[in-house]
Amino acid sequence: MAWGVHTCCFHLCCCCSWPQGAVPEELHKHPGQTLLLQCQYSPKRGPYQPKSWCQQTSPSRCTLLVTSSKPRTAVQKSHYTIWDKPNAGFFNITMIQLTQNDSGFYWCGIYASENIITVLRNISLVVSPAPTTSPMWTLPWLPTSTVLITSPEGTSGHPSINGSETRKSRVPACLGSGGPRFLVLVLCGLLLAKGLMS
Repeated sequence: MAWGVHTCCFHLCCCCSWPQGAVPEELHKHPGQTLLLQCQYSPKRGPYQPKSWCQQTSPSRCTLLVTSSKPRTAVQKSHYTIWDKPNAGFFNITMIQLTQNDSGFYWCGIYASENIITVLRNISLVVSPAPTTSPMWTLPWLPTSTVLITSPEGTSGHPSINGSETRKSRVPACLGSGGPRFLVLVLCGLLLAKGLMS
């Protein structure tokens, strides 16, 4: 995935030109979750270039949150961590224990001189509570079953299973229902009685 590269300032006010119609990448998280983000760039030879993660405060400014100090070494500040692997052309950002206050716009980029950052990705982070779902009370039915019952003519013994009388019954699966216990017991009792009488 390729991202546009733009040069902006942090802590200082300067012009930041974004392509017309450019929209930040929107990421959604819930409180307590962790944000894992990868920022790609073109590897360059020469002195090491630190990488940065900052929070946007205006169209052309951001507050620096964490900056790498050397390759393949994790740097942690508050609940932010950055880890750079220059020979692979990417660095990772981690934000743990997210809260709703972490919602906002962020930039990841290459730290340059004179408080300038070359922005690689523009992120819109939205941290919101997970939606709550109300439980659904259902009373599932088992499939209709057919039972053959026969009593030999002229006998009063127990019926045997090889016969001609067919009885169909629908038996509710009462165990494991999600409704109130008393209501489920009453309904199951009525349905079982109806199944036996049919």
